Amino acid sequence: MKILHIATDSKFIDHAFPVFEKVFPNSNDVAVFTLRMPIKYIKLKPRYIEEKRRVHFSRKPKFSRDFYEKYDLVVFHSLGPLTYPELKNISNDVATIWLGWGFDYYADFLSSPPMLLEKTGTLNVGVNRDYFKSMAARFVRKVVETFQVRTEKVRAVERISVFSPVLPEEYKMVKDSRGWNSFPEYASWNYGTLEDNLIKGFEEEAVVGDGILVGNSATLTGNHAEAFDLLRKLQVKSRRVVVPLSYGDAKLTNKLINIGGECFGADFEPLIDFMPIEDYVDIIKNCGYVIMNHVRQQAVGNIVIMLYLGARVFVRRENPVYNFFTKSGVMLSTIQELEANSELLHQPLTQSERDSNRAIVSEYWSRERAYERTQELVEKALLVKSARRPEAFDEPYQ
Repeated sequence: MKILHIATDSKFIDHAFPVFEKVFPNSNDVAVFTLRMPIKYIKLKPRYIEEKRRVHFSRKPKFSRDFYEKYDLVVFHSLGPLTYPELKNISNDVATIWLGWGFDYYADFLSSPPMLLEKTGTLNVGVNRDYFKSMAARFVRKVVETFQVRTEKVRAVERISVFSPVLPEEYKMVKDSRGWNSFPEYASWNYGTLEDNLIKGFEEEAVVGDGILVGNSATLTGNHAEAFDLLRKLQVKSRRVVVPLSYGDAKLTNKLINIGGECFGADFEPLIDFMPIEDYVDIIKNCGYVIMNHVRQQAVGNIVIMLYLGARVFVRRENPVYNFFTKSGVMLSTIQELEANSELLHQPLTQSERDSNRAIVSEYWSRERAYERTQELVEKALLVKSARRPEAFDEPYQ
């Protein structure tokens, strides 16, 4: 068995590789596709590093069909413009897996409902220097969606054997988003385990304060502006407001630092530097309350950490995360409930609720479950590898 992992410069491949190696020892190679060198976030040593200086105008695969024939399985860790052209040179004899991250299917296939709330949408004009280009791109995506245009990304997805989005609910959302000639089979898989990645060094600990964690990154989809407005409306004072901003857009980071400082003064604590997970958890464990104002699925890892530690977590009711966790038995609150009842921001979870949440996420994100899912994921991909893929890319890309 030979498995090739195609990744971009992100910490998540460092979480995934040890799991695959445990289940399939000495079988895994990593190829990193990046826009710039040196790579910044990945700690492992990839076997291949491919630099692409252009994204939108360089659709040629980096690797040849003969190269891919050396592998039984190719795993795509997200499917963005840097990586999906590679599917043109992967034959039907090679199984493929798409481990979705969210950005790689929301932007292209799930345009409704709007991901940005009203004030954040206005903020986007001042932050995004390519705002009008992004509006044009959104219009093009809408046309593609309405008239069922088969783009290169669509044809790439149709060649995938197995698709594992972040949440099970998202599989049907993407599958139902358009008419596909074929669509990958579903399998469950998640990045990171509690023991090795999420709460390592903090086992059995619990939140120890009434601080408020807002969002997970400097991305517009966090709808920070509305979250800040809500906290100001609820007259939150003398409580730490911790806002992770080490990932995402630098211009948005500066904007949110200014807005947060105006709203909360010395209580505002932006986290702007990338830090080891143990240092990050040491800070956020002081937050007994969490506000994730995303409309789309995002920040699942942060939510899992905070549920384990016993925080009261607020998410938007329309976010697929809400249905996923509540169906699993997790005690979650909604942003809409907080808007109607400000006292929730002063009511920690009961010990029974904390214990239940910890037990549920501990089982679902355990190391052993990760091994089981990885075995099932690979077996399924090998089983269905060529059953559902069209012949559209049979010829090598010229």
